[in-house]
Amino acid sequence: MTKTLEKINWLRLARSENVGSVTFFRLIEAFDTATRALERVSELKSNVVLCSKEKAEKELEEIENFGAQLLLFSDENYPQSLREIPGSPPVLTVKGEVDFLQRNSVAIVGARNASLNSINFARSIAVDIGNHSLIIVSGMARGIDAAAHEAAIMSGTIGVIAGGINTTYPKENEELYRHIVEYGLLISEFPFNAAPLKENFIQRNRLISGLSLATIVVEAGLRSGSLSTARFATEQGREVFAVPGSPFDLRCKGTNRLIKDGATIFENVEDFLSSFPHLRTHQERGNVSEKLPEPVSEQRINDDDIKKIREEILQKLNHVPVAIDDIVQELRLSPKLVNIALIELEMEDKIEMNFGKAAILSP
Repeated sequence: MTKTLEKINWLRLARSENVGSVTFFRLIEAFDTATRALERVSELKSNVVLCSKEKAEKELEEIENFGAQLLLFSDENYPQSLREIPGSPPVLTVKGEVDFLQRNSVAIVGARNASLNSINFARSIAVDIGNHSLIIVSGMARGIDAAAHEAAIMSGTIGVIAGGINTTYPKENEELYRHIVEYGLLISEFPFNAAPLKENFIQRNRLISGLSLATIVVEAGLRSGSLSTARFATEQGREVFAVPGSPFDLRCKGTNRLIKDGATIFENVEDFLSSFPHLRTHQERGNVSEKLPEPVSEQRINDDDIKKIREEILQKLNHVPVAIDDIVQELRLSPKLVNIALIELEMEDKIEMNFGKAAILSP
């Protein structure tokens, strides 16, 4: 199998309908390669609609013609920071200074309709943090995001896009987009040409926090999307900072709430550096990406054996979730074979799996 074929098949599996990141990585774990996973899925009666080879080849060609590149989770230069978060994207499209993915980063996010004072403050802290050789990450939106990117152009910035890598949104940020392409890095997990749909922005926010050591929320209302970025950061084990604001300004209600809920108050760069004192001097992360384990030698999967395991699992499950480890122990079989059987049952809508547990699908 050529490396190019496996790359195309990896992209095919990632772009297939009803294959989220959790299912994707369980399939890779079970079958070792995307090629074998595709073969197995195509044999099942499931709700998965596989991406065609032609469609994947076209996207890869468009990415390369655009001057961008596709990063697979299995690539050495895939960012270690994103390997560590739940729901890591199987593929990323990047354009610009890819080395920035191996540097320490800090996210600065906030309101789109930000006050002038907050916009100026975002610019100021982006410069101060950039002076410590840190990369500024944000979401390419108007307001606080744009201000942080603009101030960090020369020190280093990463723009996370809520559409395809070739999508500029909002249109008023076209010049910012060009500057980041020239001096910084753009990153997207969405297909080439994908529109910036509403639901994409929340998904994008987990990458903003996931790429970063910490997230600084400058200004945010109670319904601001920036609060989702802060929530993702907390769930990912990253630190959250919030800039306090006037209790009379609705645009500060969200940041003040974050502080009440335990976020660290941010008034100047010293507040950040007190939590990360080792970053006061220039320290690049270097290439710390883990290599995925080498694929094990291909083993023939006996369909009759898998069928029997599936039947045993269905007999032992009911509507109360059971830990997968307990299923493995009860059946006294290899985790790999049990995992294959569970994946097939889930994809045929016979069981549901959540948080490492399996149960019969409720009617």
